Amino acid sequence: MDIKILKPILVVTLGGLLFGYDTGVINGALVFFKDALVLSEAQVGWAVGSALLGCLAGATVAGLLSRELGRKRSLIIAAFLFVVSALGSAYAWDLTSLASFRIIGGVGIGIASMLSPMYISEISPSNKRGAMVSLNQMAIVTGFLVVFLVNYWVGQGKSFEWNVEIGWRLMFAMELIPAGLFFLLLFWVPESPRWLVLKGKEEKALQALYRLRENHEIAKSEVQSISQSLIAEKKHNLSALKGLGMAVFIGIMLSIFQQLTGINAILYYGSKIFASMGNVAEDALFQNIMLAAINFLFTFIAIKYVDSWGRKPLLIIGAFVMALSLGLLTYSIYTGTYGIVSVVALLSFVAAFAMSWGPVVWVLLSEIFPDNARDTAMSIAVAAQWFLNYLVSQTFPILMDEESWYYQISNGTFPYWIYGISCIIMLIFVIKFVPETKGKDLQNIRALWNKK
Repeated sequence: MDIKILKPILVVTLGGLLFGYDTGVINGALVFFKDALVLSEAQVGWAVGSALLGCLAGATVAGLLSRELGRKRSLIIAAFLFVVSALGSAYAWDLTSLASFRIIGGVGIGIASMLSPMYISEISPSNKRGAMVSLNQMAIVTGFLVVFLVNYWVGQGKSFEWNVEIGWRLMFAMELIPAGLFFLLLFWVPESPRWLVLKGKEEKALQALYRLRENHEIAKSEVQSISQSLIAEKKHNLSALKGLGMAVFIGIMLSIFQQLTGINAILYYGSKIFASMGNVAEDALFQNIMLAAINFLFTFIAIKYVDSWGRKPLLIIGAFVMALSLGLLTYSIYTGTYGIVSVVALLSFVAAFAMSWGPVVWVLLSEIFPDNARDTAMSIAVAAQWFLNYLVSQTFPILMDEESWYYQISNGTFPYWIYGISCIIMLIFVIKFVPETKGKDLQNIRALWNKK
């Protein structure tokens, strides 16, 4: 890959890293800020879920921001919100202040979660686009791995009292380092050439592409191609969605299914899940790091094969393996045969997600919509994703309530049944409805839906 393209992509993937860090930091900190701020279980749930509502709000406005201000300036706004959230959360004095700063950070995540893959998709050549967008998912799982290591480093060997007083604040404060870098480096990256052409700024788009392509003739040809595709379509904003009902439907369903796998329940509540299997707290924290490491390593499979195998094969394989893994996990929990079987089932589930539904859904969302409808349509799909993320994270503790009738009859496996059945349904959905977009030019993507 040309280093001229790779440099801005690596900068923008810091948004993905912050996405992972900000959503994962709560996992290690909640044990301590619960005591520090004297919170009930319901209040802890609000402290966790508040950020996800911010994510939903951020994803909802991201389309409008990116269309009016551009991809670059919208990402700068997201970076600033990350800085404010990290600093404010570290100095939170009660539940209201903590939740408020978590919401601010969530808005930043919602904006970055949509715009980072969109920007990468719009500047990447078609034959490498899948791998380049997958780098954003790699950054997300790196963020999770980094924050779990930071949480472990901060809390390990310290007294519980020290962590209640200082440790959890330090966990939040450490986010200032990547957030500050993200904010500063974004001023250096070029604006998306596609957005510039959309705004009638062909000369600026050409200058941006000169910074991204080795061959100036290729840059000129690309600007002409983008411009012609936009002239042919003529419509913009909501009117541009006409004829894209199936594309929007598939984008929304991919987002919903990605969350119905239950991946974020496992990442948010990983230590509690391991503890429920009979692990002591320290072992559960270490196994949480294992989850993040598996998530990180198996994302490389998607990066390596998404542009050669295609998007659909990876989604199909991932859904199949996740369904089997959740079936094995459900059986081991129901029969009480905890131990290595449960851990292997959980890790294989995370591995399958990491190589398929984690990165590939973001690849598809960034490329299945035409240029003049991408910001609006992708905003709708990503907002649906964050809404389901919130529902899954809020319902998981409820579904694991030991006093409930459904917990009693399922022996604590009820949520895993839901996630496993969802994996089977989404496998069928991909086979029947999802098109293959490997190697297709973004400016010609509407033809895919016209054929349908």
